[in-house]
Amino acid sequence: MRVLLAGRTGRMGREIESVAGEFGLEIVGGLGRASGTLSEWLRSNAKPDVVIDFSLPFATLEIAHACRGNGIPLVSGVTGLTEADHEALKQAAKKVPVLYSANMSVGIQMLMKAMEALRSSEGFDLSIEDIHHRHKKDRPSGTAIMINDELKKISGRAAGEIVSLRGGGVIGTHRVLALSESESLVFEHTALNRSVFARGACRAARWVAGRAPGFYSLRDTL
Repeated sequence: MRVLLAGRTGRMGREIESVAGEFGLEIVGGLGRASGTLSEWLRSNAKPDVVIDFSLPFATLEIAHACRGNGIPLVSGVTGLTEADHEALKQAAKKVPVLYSANMSVGIQMLMKAMEALRSSEGFDLSIEDIHHRHKKDRPSGTAIMINDELKKISGRAAGEIVSLRGGGVIGTHRVLALSESESLVFEHTALNRSVFARGACRAARWVAGRAPGFYSLRDTL
């Protein structure tokens, strides 16, 4: 399967390229800050089977439009997106399969499944913590926002607060806390290395290619 990797020279791009072969993926090209747009790349290269985007939010609109216009399935793990960016992905999904997830870890999906225990959480205060390396720009993280959205669906309540800590080289830790007067529950996920996200993205690329147009999440692949 031929893959165009947006954000190829970034941390996640390099990690995806290192594990792509495990999933039968061939990285046939990459986009970065200095390499031009996807539309420009497509003018002089054969169309890939899927685009994996782990670049930066400023590129999302163009990549979504180019995938839609050229019939290319898209996997996006970009965080810090605006409402307009999310809308562009959903518009593209009317023509091509688009899989978006703020976190490509299977373990995060399992954590959100475990959170269904909070369906009856009356009397508990709900909070979320997200801890990441010092270079992460968005706060709260896209994963924390995703967890909070799931919490709303499950319990009918959002977290009272999301606490974001940035420092060191922490890959990513997320905690959901349910605190009452007499007891507490903590749901926690820690990524030990970036390969967990890279493998999730590659698995998503294998899954989304050949699907009907639609807006998918990582949970759909499980």
